[in-house]
Amino acid sequence: MICPKCGKEYNERMTCCISCGAELVPIASEQTAFEPIIPEAVPDAAESGFTRNLAGHSEFPPEETEEAEIPVPVSVKNRGNAARGIGSFAAAVVMTALIILSAASFAARLLTDSGKISEFAHDLDVMSLPAGNSPDETVQETIFAMSAGTGLTREDIRKIYENSTAEDFLADQLNGYAEFIRQGELPEKLTSDKLKAVFSENIGLISDTMGKPMSQSDIDLAFSHLEQAETVLEAISPSEIEKAAGDGALTALRLFCSLPVMIGEACAAAVMLIVLWAVNGRPEKVLSWGGGAVITGGSAVLLMAFLCSVLPIGQDRFERSIIKCVTDVINPDLYRLGGTLAVIGIIMLVWSATLKAVKSQKYAVREQNGKQFHNF
Repeated sequence: MICPKCGKEYNERMTCCISCGAELVPIASEQTAFEPIIPEAVPDAAESGFTRNLAGHSEFPPEETEEAEIPVPVSVKNRGNAARGIGSFAAAVVMTALIILSAASFAARLLTDSGKISEFAHDLDVMSLPAGNSPDETVQETIFAMSAGTGLTREDIRKIYENSTAEDFLADQLNGYAEFIRQGELPEKLTSDKLKAVFSENIGLISDTMGKPMSQSDIDLAFSHLEQAETVLEAISPSEIEKAAGDGALTALRLFCSLPVMIGEACAAAVMLIVLWAVNGRPEKVLSWGGGAVITGGSAVLLMAFLCSVLPIGQDRFERSIIKCVTDVINPDLYRLGGTLAVIGIIMLVWSATLKAVKSQKYAVREQNGKQFHNF
């Protein structure tokens, strides 16, 4: 028997080459001979009974020819490895981008979630919101100045707001805007009359806090201030927002935060694992590239959530205060998402390293067994 790959000869009991692992084939002719790879070892090998030393020439190339042919397959192998590396890198980059895009859709959907909106409405410190250009001009200070002569203190004003129906009213209005963004359903228009109705619902609370009933003149004065907000309420109405943003922008936003699109983005990211398998064909490589992409995507989500919570985002103090409260509400979910992705990526990398270690151990055992058979 003879190895068609390296030209080593064995007796009829051997089935594969102990050096390169190729399957042995019968010797074409008893008159055919191979030049020994190591001439000095031929007598010992002949005495062992495992190899033959035949005279003549062989149809298989001698050692010198084998050395001359080495650069060709090595060059082809290098080109194949480079192509697989480029393909794997491209698939990993696309997978990372899809993970980040899916996380962004998830964050946008959180902004229109009724539970998150209610949490935002109750967490937002309305009394501390800016009401002017000066740092001291807040909603609480403005109401305090408007209520001069009523005997209300700053603490009384905050207590009235926190115990009134104003927070629930704010949550209902924001939920209406969220449904408008998510489904396109126009909510009821917010007017000064609605604000007056909310104020009227809490007149008893205000009177109890002051220690005396509110006079009609105080009520009329409060109503006149609420009527001045009609212009602002008109500017933030859904119709005006739709007109300013355009139908295309709102439609794109609705699609972006929709559940089917979010699931589709996540599935597309998972499909990249199939692409990595097609490029590499080895599970440890798929897990290595895929795990790196998942960790990168999870780290990007964690980084964005952190930066949004510490960096001042917004054109003025009012916008920055609103955005800060929004990020405080949705960031816990984003941190959980990013952390989960990072853990999954680490598990994939550990799994890949385990497969590589097992494969290397099996290869080392096979090489050791091969050397023992050769020496025997």
